[in-house]
Amino acid sequence: MSFDPRSIRKGIQLSPRKILLYGDVKQGKSTLAGASPNCLLVPTEDRVAHINCEKTDVITNYQEMIDIFKYLSEGSPYKTLVVDSLDWMEVLLHAYVCEKKGFKSLTENTDANVNYGKGLKFFAVEAWRDFLFNCDYLRETQKMSIVLVAHSQIEKISPPEVESFDRYAPKLDKNATAVITEWTDIIAFLSREIIVKKENVGFNKTKGKVVPIDNVRTLHMESTNPAWISGNSFGLGTVEVKLEQVSEVMSYILTSNNLTEEKQKTKTKKGE
Repeated sequence: MSFDPRSIRKGIQLSPRKILLYGDVKQGKSTLAGASPNCLLVPTEDRVAHINCEKTDVITNYQEMIDIFKYLSEGSPYKTLVVDSLDWMEVLLHAYVCEKKGFKSLTENTDANVNYGKGLKFFAVEAWRDFLFNCDYLRETQKMSIVLVAHSQIEKISPPEVESFDRYAPKLDKNATAVITEWTDIIAFLSREIIVKKENVGFNKTKGKVVPIDNVRTLHMESTNPAWISGNSFGLGTVEVKLEQVSEVMSYILTSNNLTEEKQKTKTKKGE
């Protein structure tokens, strides 16, 4: 098929967004994601009954996720798909791959097909790419935004030019994390604001005590802090999240484009 120059598009193209939202347990990730407009939440663990949104039953195998993709692709009233959480779904995805391929597991050392990391690097990644393809299909045909929720873990990073350090990352196999973070428009890390108070414990010694700031979370979307994986394509920065304002926060994440807004401000200023 020859190239059609009429397919060339000028300027910024608006499209539904792809978001990875992760953080430590009990930070409010599900509450925040579930506040997305017209969302359907697909839970992979039984802890979202308190979320005020429409949701499916907890999926117990990956075929059910495929069936949900099929249902949504045929048309639905929903504008956002939320999958919560990816790390619990990863277990189901691995089991699905093993069943289809006839593997005992994806990490079986005695199986030449999957040993030495090949199972996770190739077969699991192939399944993750299929999952993301289905997400993209919903974005393109049903104009649905995708919000993927995950727990966090601490991993050690050893860059060649500086000393090793720890950072927060999604609680997934590193091969899956690489594929998913490359796919997303927004990688957002949700943390709880804390302060450390020094307490006198005697003998001229002090001990730090962590005191959380109630009802306040911080959503990090900038890519400037090496302490966690984050970043986005829209110039979004750090956002304070109060639980009573989660709907406004999700609307901002799903629609705001600070790069466009700054460009518009510059044009307006030049025209003055």
